[in-house]
Amino acid sequence: MSKKQIIIGGTGGQGIILSGLILAEAAVFDGKYVVQAQNYGPESRGGASRSDVIISDNEIHYPKVKNADIFLALSQEAYNKYKKYIKDDTVVILDENINADLGNYFKFNIIEFVYNNLKKPMVINIFSLGIINGLTNIVTNDSIEKAIEKNVPRGTFEINYLAYKKGYELAKTKEKRW
Repeated sequence: MSKKQIIIGGTGGQGIILSGLILAEAAVFDGKYVVQAQNYGPESRGGASRSDVIISDNEIHYPKVKNADIFLALSQEAYNKYKKYIKDDTVVILDENINADLGNYFKFNIIEFVYNNLKKPMVINIFSLGIINGLTNIVTNDSIEKAIEKNVPRGTFEINYLAYKKGYELAKTKEKRW
C-alpha cells in the first residue's frame, strides 16, 4: 500500500468527521500509520465539511491531503469545493445527485438508498465507508467492525454495522462511469 490519501466530503450533519475517525482507527487496528484531520465551515450543519485520512506503511510527515487517492463526496458543495484534490487516478465516489465535471467516477444512490432501505439517515456516513472499503479494501473488515463498535453511540452498533455491510456489498456490484 505504501501511502493512501483519502478525502470524505459532505454536508455538516452527515457524520463526515466521524466516518474519517472510524476509517483512521480501523487503519490503526491494521497496524498502519495514520493521520486524520477535519475541515468544516462555521456552520454546524449545512455547510461543506471534509475529513482527511492518510494511511501509510511508513511514518507520515505531512498531515494534510494534497492529492487524494480516494475521494468521496456526498454533496454538490463538497464536490465543488474539494475536487481540486482529485488527480487522474483518484478513486472518485459520488452520490447520484452530484453533477461531476471531472474524469472517471463511481456513482451510487447513497442518500436515497439509506433513506429508503435503512430508514436511518444517521448511517449515511457508515454506509459510505462500506462503499469506500468495498471498492478499495483500504482496511480490513475486522478492523472497521471494531472501529465502528468503538465509535458509534451506544445502542446503534447493529444498524451502523448493517449500513457498512450494505454499502460494502453494493460497491462490489458497481462499475466505473465516465
